Amino acid sequence: MAKTICFFNHKGGVSKTTTTFNIGWSLANKGYRVLMVDLDSQCNLTGLVLGYDQCKEDTELENFYNNRHNLTMEAIVEALINGQSPDTFFSGPIGKITNTLNKNLFLLSGHLNIADLDSQISVSLKIAAGVPATKNIPGNLPSLFNKLADRENIDYILYDLSPNVGGLNEVILMSSDYFIVPTSPDFFCWQAVGSLTKNILKWNKELDYFKASNGFNVPNYAIKNSPKFLGTIQQRYRPRNGNPAKSFEKWIKRIKNEVNSRFVPALEKLNCVIDKDKIESILEKSLELEPYDLAHIADFNSLIAISQELRIPVFSLTKDQIRASGQFGHALNTMDESKENFEHEFNELAERIINLTN
Repeated sequence: MAKTICFFNHKGGVSKTTTTFNIGWSLANKGYRVLMVDLDSQCNLTGLVLGYDQCKEDTELENFYNNRHNLTMEAIVEALINGQSPDTFFSGPIGKITNTLNKNLFLLSGHLNIADLDSQISVSLKIAAGVPATKNIPGNLPSLFNKLADRENIDYILYDLSPNVGGLNEVILMSSDYFIVPTSPDFFCWQAVGSLTKNILKWNKELDYFKASNGFNVPNYAIKNSPKFLGTIQQRYRPRNGNPAKSFEKWIKRIKNEVNSRFVPALEKLNCVIDKDKIESILEKSLELEPYDLAHIADFNSLIAISQELRIPVFSLTKDQIRASGQFGHALNTMDESKENFEHEFNELAERIINLTN
């Protein structure tokens, strides 16, 4: 069965979507078959994969979604809201997941109607004991994704969640095997870690009650309610001499302290965090990292604009592609050097994730 990893922070603007794409690509480069699931109704991950040319005209995008050969979240949302089980859904023609420019990386495209499913799940979790028609929706969602992964021989499912604390995010995160919290070094991310602690405690309690009220406390139920926290990815800072500038370093340390002093102890009580000895052994070669600090990724600057145009990660850009964007001389060499550094960082990050999840 595929391993499932959520990328979640209810604060927006932390490169969550880009991180999902980059890590998915890095795992795919190592031979793993990876399915990215776009569960944000903004569909940024879908746009990143499809590219500007396919998204700039409404008709092109409509053609993609209207093509019955393409499996998207639109059909899945409609099926679940109409009461279909995963087995019933897969008994008919469902279309194909979307290819990316990496042969081992695939996308289940998002759709605006994800917001409708989010609302339905939120209601289901609150009153499902009295509304039998809706009580199966929360468990059917992750179950459907797991069955899809089995059909496609997927090794990793990566969930890109929206920045909110609605029912859909609750169900997907608490049904996943693991989760990672992307952060940026600022006051708002420090604040978000504190509120995320409260939300996961609330979700765990709410889902325990939901499962008990509906007879779902069985071993094979899709919502296990015990995802393991792997760590944070600190990113979007400006470096100075290879390290975060002092103004960013201050917030990186504060976020790290909040994670280790409040977030991790709260998760330990729920059995929702990876073993500290395991992560220490995996991080021992990285002098700047410590539990639960998975990576420090500097701002991509101009490289991100080039990579989005080409629908590939910044670390997969060639020097010729950077040159074709109008760069030359010292600027070209500097950007190419940065690309090489990012390639090394994401390769190491992918190795850490593989080791932590095996």
